[in-house]
Amino acid sequence: MRDARDALRAPAAICHILQPGESRRAGPTRYDRRMRVSSWSLVLSVVAVSSGPAAAQPGELPPEATEETVPPPPPVAEPAVAPAPPPPVAIAPAVQTPTPPTTVDRGVIEDANSGRSWLAPTALTPPAGTWSFSDFELLVVGGSYAITDQLQISATTLLPVVEEMPFVGMLSGKFQVARAGRLRAAGQVTVTHFREGEDSATAGTVGGALTLCLDDDCYSHLTGYLGAGLASEDQTSVPFLASAALAVRVAKRVKVLFEADTGFVVGDIDALAEGFLGWYGVRFTSKSIGVDLGFAKPFCDGCEDSGLPMGLPFIAFTFRDFRDGE
Repeated sequence: MRDARDALRAPAAICHILQPGESRRAGPTRYDRRMRVSSWSLVLSVVAVSSGPAAAQPGELPPEATEETVPPPPPVAEPAVAPAPPPPVAIAPAVQTPTPPTTVDRGVIEDANSGRSWLAPTALTPPAGTWSFSDFELLVVGGSYAITDQLQISATTLLPVVEEMPFVGMLSGKFQVARAGRLRAAGQVTVTHFREGEDSATAGTVGGALTLCLDDDCYSHLTGYLGAGLASEDQTSVPFLASAALAVRVAKRVKVLFEADTGFVVGDIDALAEGFLGWYGVRFTSKSIGVDLGFAKPFCDGCEDSGLPMGLPFIAFTFRDFRDGE
């Protein structure tokens, strides 16, 4: 707008310059062709300035522009948002059924031969599901299986290494009936069948064993056994077998064993053995393997010397497929 006002003042200034009075005061005016060109150029410049559009001030719209004609700014695209990841799938842990704790003493678990002394049974039974194989003097073999922690069945036979050897087979079951403190009680039933040629006989034994553990885990124990013999035919007398045994742990894998066996008869015939059969030796123990090395020697009045001062050597071996319920 200021440029337009300045342009309007320009003709007045030119007229003022060309007034005659001013020229006369200043002196006679000389005509100059260059003055005429300059004067017309000045007039044309004023007209051009006054007729031109006014310059827009900063922040103002041009005269021919309106707010409606100004295009809106392009929309700002919102940044793409990545989809949220799916929640992790929870995998439930496998549920394992806990094995019920065993009621078997630790000393029994770590002794594959704990079910017997030398020959007489103890009141100790292995954990449920345990089976074992045993060999006595290479000729007598047997196998057993523990149905429960308290019930065990076994079968034993004499190997027929020669043709004339008789058949002897035994089937037995042992059940632990009581546990009180360090005392264990069990009953055992054994059926024995004997056959030689055309002759055969069947007999049974019913007995019981009491075992006193000498330590809390029953590594060492004292056992007493009493069994009565029963025949398949009528009998008027009953033979009894009595035994006492001691197992003492002397090292982690070693025990010393002692056993004494005797007998007596009750009924029409009353008789008492005049001595006993003694057993002694060592036992090497583990959960799966047990080895007994020892001697059997009779002790009685009038017993003849067999020429073996230490007695008859005896060896027994047991392998056990162990089942630990702990």
